[in-house]
Amino acid sequence: MTTDAITSPQRGQEKSAWWRAVLGEYPTGVCLVASRGEADEPIGMVVGSFVAVSEEPPLIGFFAGRDSRTLPELVSTGRFSASVLGADDEAFCRAFASKAPDRWERRPFVDTPTGAPRLADAVAWFDASIESTQPYGDHVFIVGRVHDFGAGAGGAEMPLLFRRAGYGSFSAPGGTYDARAFIERLRWASMAEREIESLSTELGVEVAINTQLGDSVVTLASVALDSTVSTFDNVGAAHPWAAPISPVFAAWAPTARRHAWEEASRHLTGSVDRALIEDQLRGVRDRGYAIAGDQALTDRFLGLVRGHRTDRDAYARVWAEIAASRRRLEDGDGVHWDEVAVVQVPVFDEEGDVVMSIYAIGWQRSASPHSSERMVERMRTAAGRISARIAASRTGG
Repeated sequence: MTTDAITSPQRGQEKSAWWRAVLGEYPTGVCLVASRGEADEPIGMVVGSFVAVSEEPPLIGFFAGRDSRTLPELVSTGRFSASVLGADDEAFCRAFASKAPDRWERRPFVDTPTGAPRLADAVAWFDASIESTQPYGDHVFIVGRVHDFGAGAGGAEMPLLFRRAGYGSFSAPGGTYDARAFIERLRWASMAEREIESLSTELGVEVAINTQLGDSVVTLASVALDSTVSTFDNVGAAHPWAAPISPVFAAWAPTARRHAWEEASRHLTGSVDRALIEDQLRGVRDRGYAIAGDQALTDRFLGLVRGHRTDRDAYARVWAEIAASRRRLEDGDGVHWDEVAVVQVPVFDEEGDVVMSIYAIGWQRSASPHSSERMVERMRTAAGRISARIAASRTGG
């Protein structure tokens, strides 16, 4: 017997250990893939290999070991759901990995349109029919065509990650945005400088111009009643674009962008009141502008944003309070102007997208509803003129 023959199994074990150690440096998300058998019994397995395969057509996939006893049962159903687990789902995940008898009773499930069970409060979920299965080495790659998908409204604010044989999560990074787009919007704001200076003087309030870039709302210009403050004071101050803040950028937005705004609120505060948000957006579209209330809360919000703080917990507290204050601003009888502290009017481009907003801060609470509406109309007139200048700058007019 040769030396190589003696040491070959050992070398194989060392290679396998090194392979796993190196791969262990790469964190993966954790999903529960599930379906129902012929007797309607739930079938499920935890995977760390979920992947988006294609957007058009919408395809997702995952890898499972060829020796998995669950996989043949799941494939035979022709369908599956994928539920992304949250950061607090480690015990639940281990229950499935160990096939604990009560694993299906530990969390609430609902059925997808195709009849597969999914976690009711998953971070995100997908419903798919099996498109193909293909073996690769000691694994099988299962591809599914997506019929429905969504993000959950539960309290799991971050996904569960697996790394180095252990579970954990991560902290959300601070918001970033496209520098070239910011410079273009800044140029548009400079064209509106005289408009907002005039508005500030006429309305007797601070007036700012904001824009939404990526997952942030960014200040482009601001004019305070104190003439010593620069028009471009606070430029670059940014805060998360998350419901119910800055709804004018969501009210006329495509569905996917609006959903991103809603889900940003869930990631920030742990929950989202979709019914309240729908009422809010409907009101913004009907009126043509947005409102916010509680001057003290507004001052705290501005202090947080302009102080350039990145304390996520501080943001979450203020966001939750602002969401709660929404109910005091309007009802079936209209806007309660004595509660309003902020008015936000959209600035549209020539394609009908909201590219900026005029933001009046420190609303005159003593003003009558009639005078308040006249002030808003003045803001909308200014927004129309700014929109015309943006269109002219793009066409060279």
